[in-house]
Amino acid sequence: MRRKIEKIVILAKSKRADVPAVCSKIEKYLDDKNISHETVQLSSTLDDLKIKVPECDMVISLGGDGTVLTCAVLLKNRNVPILAVNLGSFGYIAETPSSEIERVFEEFVEGKTRIQERMMLDVCVTRGGKKVFSSSSLNDVTVSAISHAKMAKLDFFVNDILTANLKCDGIILATATGSTAYSLSAGGPILDAKLDAIIINPICPFSFAVRPLVVDKESKIKFILPQQNTDISVTCDGHEVFNVQEGDEILVKKSRYKALFVENSKRLFMEVLRDKLGWAGGFNA
Repeated sequence: MRRKIEKIVILAKSKRADVPAVCSKIEKYLDDKNISHETVQLSSTLDDLKIKVPECDMVISLGGDGTVLTCAVLLKNRNVPILAVNLGSFGYIAETPSSEIERVFEEFVEGKTRIQERMMLDVCVTRGGKKVFSSSSLNDVTVSAISHAKMAKLDFFVNDILTANLKCDGIILATATGSTAYSLSAGGPILDAKLDAIIINPICPFSFAVRPLVVDKESKIKFILPQQNTDISVTCDGHEVFNVQEGDEILVKKSRYKALFVENSKRLFMEVLRDKLGWAGGFNA
């Protein structure tokens, strides 16, 4: 069934030199199709998370994976699909090169491809019973020591059951989408992008017995911070950082919203895994 697209918003990473030319190409294409469009420039700072994305039927993300992560948070309750275009150096989530934009868009409009749904995480920090921070992530939430010379102490619960009193550099909580990002570098497993699950991946734990764990999507993961010898922070998708204090409670769970992506029929998960992560034999990143 043909999809009706009346307006598109282009969210573009303004610092990239090639963005103006690609934007002009997309805008001309949309003009020829009589599709309304608006371009919003991203600054690659925390100010991007304050942007109010205009009403639209689709967002085209121009940049790299970091741009896609920002778009996912901005659109988390909007039910708007993202066509993720890669202008960066790697492009794992942003899987569509600029040369394929028109083909991917037309296949989507013609109903030949699907909308991919990706699970997100919500994080909330409470202090003395009051919420002091909340945010969402597509890839991961990390609780970690700010100093590289000292370990964090984390009382760690899954579904209100004490799981461990950990000493470690930190813990990464990752979605299936984030399983190929920071968590993978820290020795975590790769999950199929369609899975709804949460990876719990301790970073350099002070115990050989502690290993990455995958839990059900409905699991509620809680940290309570005992007395510390270092400062601790919560980081969301690598761009939003909040410093926590002793006694704070950090709760991470599945978001009620999902990130939506326009499928690229020629760059499906196993193909991207093979080509981007070198499963064909050698790494190319």
